[in-house]
Amino acid sequence: MAVVKKGDKAIDFKFDTIYETGLRFSDVVKNADTTILHFLRYYGCRLCQLDIREYAKLIDKIKEKNAQLYIVLQSKPSTMVKAENEIELPFDIICDPDQKLYKLYEIGSLLDRGLVDQEKMAEKRKQYEDMGLVHGEYEGNEDQLPALFIVNKDMEITYTQYSKNLVDMPSPKEIVENLI
Repeated sequence: MAVVKKGDKAIDFKFDTIYETGLRFSDVVKNADTTILHFLRYYGCRLCQLDIREYAKLIDKIKEKNAQLYIVLQSKPSTMVKAENEIELPFDIICDPDQKLYKLYEIGSLLDRGLVDQEKMAEKRKQYEDMGLVHGEYEGNEDQLPALFIVNKDMEITYTQYSKNLVDMPSPKEIVENLI
């Protein structure tokens, strides 16, 4: 496949969440005006835990905008079931431990793109340390980069960003306030 751009049709795929299997993306996008499809790395990553927690706080604002959120992680469903003991997940996590969706959307790795913005990384590090987040199990490609796609119910991509490093993505708050 090719890198997806604004105005393209989203690539359709089947996926599994923590509790459901065999879902189709083209079916679930019809449930809201806007779908946020955010590819993170894996649940053990403290940067990812930070974003997941921020999204959880914003879920009511997401719903107010008739939007929905799907986060893609390289984590196994069993990892995410354990994670629910730490945090309530008021949205679906797509478990992609074989990285099929990352490959389908051609999301690169840190080795393919730029270095980490050290100033922004320091801000993120302070946030997750202040929250007491600890690094969990390593899963998938440690160098996996994030990517963000916002999709309307017709499967049209209205926003896309392929990350150049681990922290150049808009924050969940910026996404909810400015992009949906």
